[in-house]
Formats: sequence, structure tokens, C-alpha cells
Amino acid sequence: MIRGCLALLATLFLAGMILTGAFVWDAFLASPASGTTPVSFVINKGESVKVISERLQEEGLLESAKFFTVYVWLTGTQADFQSGLFSLEPGLNFRALVSALTSAKAQEVQVTFPEGYTLKDMEEILSASFSDFSAESWGRATGAESGLFAAGTHVLSGIPQGQGLEGYLFPDTYRFSASATSDIIAETMVLTLKRRLSEAGVVIPDDLIMANGLTFHEMLTLASIVEKEAATPEDMKIVADIFLTRLEIGMALQACSTVNYLTGKNDPAVSAEDQAIVSPYNTYQVMGLPPGPISNPGMNAILAVLEPTPTVYLYFLTTPQGEMKYAQTYDEHVANKQKYLK
Repeated sequence: MIRGCLALLATLFLAGMILTGAFVWDAFLASPASGTTPVSFVINKGESVKVISERLQEEGLLESAKFFTVYVWLTGTQADFQSGLFSLEPGLNFRALVSALTSAKAQEVQVTFPEGYTLKDMEEILSASFSDFSAESWGRATGAESGLFAAGTHVLSGIPQGQGLEGYLFPDTYRFSASATSDIIAETMVLTLKRRLSEAGVVIPDDLIMANGLTFHEMLTLASIVEKEAATPEDMKIVADIFLTRLEIGMALQACSTVNYLTGKNDPAVSAEDQAIVSPYNTYQVMGLPPGPISNPGMNAILAVLEPTPTVYLYFLTTPQGEMKYAQTYDEHVANKQKYLK
């Protein structure tokens, strides 16, 4: 009996020593291996230490989220974490990691990008918000030669050659350092898209083929059109199903928003002249989806494409009052036009 108790105590003591040693190593002694590549990591305003710790572990920046949370609690630094984009080397010990994530930030600038804004719209917001902003640098950061492609970000790997980041910059409210570059801003927004999709339970497969058969790029392209064509989450789900049905049966999408993307207009019903524009983005003239997104869609539009509401409708229009009117047949659609678009 006594011998058994002594053995148990010895085991517990040994386990405690091992755990203590592991904790001390992770907290103070660990250091990045030579040649490690820094990882971009975003802390969002108001995130708890628990959430931050778990995400650090998911990104391979921590061995144990629980150990890190204990260290933060022991050092009393829970309230010191700063929001923003950080470049972190895998293998940092807890002390160095906390130091990096709690260091004082420079003056910040808050910017809000509404759903459905284009890269050009975002450029105008940034130009009005940052004294040193350069439209040329924004074009390089978000264009077809963006440095983010070389960074190997998974969700960008399926973008066709010649396409930029239109559709991949998540619309939200951000706080950036006053000295933030276009590259940092674009990278933060792409990482936010990835994070928000994960939070919404959206699984992005390794091959970027979504559950509905669309590629990730095609999904964002359709979501960008839905964002422009419908205003409410409910209507977005119906409109998404209509467009998916049209794609399935080989019917042109005939989305006014894609023509407006070409002309820069915002017409709810585009003219016959504009419908005749020759372009792969003119979905009145070209079958299927355009080459890429026409805006940067929000989460409601993305989820609408992934989880549409099944419907018998094949046509829709928006009244001057912003109300959606649906129709099963073209004749019904024409009647709706005569009734609501006089």
C-alpha cells in the first residue's frame, strides 16, 4: 500500500517536472530555427487571449495554446495585446511572442469598406484616409502582379493568370497603422477573408473546389454579382439560386451589375447599347461567369452562393423602391417590368 502510494507520488512528481520543464522552455528558452519564414498574423480588435492563443496554435506559431494562456495570465498581460497585423517567426518563446503582440503601436487609422466595393472604390477611401497613400502602390499590391501571389496564400492560388485581388479583400472595418503600406493593407484584408470564412464554418478544400462544384474563384465571382444584385440576405439566397440554375441549364446570367462594372454606372436596368458591349464581363453576351469578381462581396453574399434558397424562379428585377419581384417565365418577367418599371 505504502509502496504503491510512493510510486504514484514519484510518477506525479516526475510528470510535474516534465511539464514544468516544457513550460519553462516554451516560455523563456525556445527560439526560432535558422531560416524560418515569418508568418503573418492578425489580431482583431476585442479578441480574447483564449481565441488569440488558439489561432496562434492553428497557424503553427505555438505548441500549446493552454500553456501560452497560462503564461499570459501569470504575467498579467491579458489587456496589453494590440490589434493589427504582425509578422511572427515560428518557434518564438512565450516571452518574445507576448512582447511582439503587446508592443505599443503607432497612431492608427480606422477605415470601413462597405460590402460590394471594388478595388477602385477602396482606393478612393484609402486615398482620403492616409496622407502618404499611393494609388500606384495600391494597384501593384492588388493587381495581377501582387506580391501576395508569391507569398503562397492558399486561397489566392486558384486565381487565373492575369486576374488581381478583386473579390478577395474582405469588406469590414479595419484599424491600420498610419504608416501601413498598400501591401500590408491588402494582406490584412485577404487574411480577414480567410478568417471570417473559417468563423462561418466554411471549409476551403485543398483543391479549392467547393461543395457545390464551383471553384473558390468562381464562388467569389458569383458572390460578387449577387452582392450587387440583391440587398437582403433572404433575397441574396434566392438570386444566388436563380443564377446557379441559369449556369446549370446553359442560360446567360444577364446580370446588369457585370455591365455596370464595365461602364462604371449603377443602372438597375442597363441600356441596350451597354448590353451590346463586347467584353468577357458582359453576361448578356457571354455565357457563364465572367473571368473574375466584379466587387468584394460580404459574408451574406458568399453564404448565399454556398447555401442558396431553392426556388422555382428564373427571373427577377428590382423596383425603384428596392423591392425584388420574381418570375418563373419570361412572359411573367416582362409583365413585372411593365408593371413595376414604368
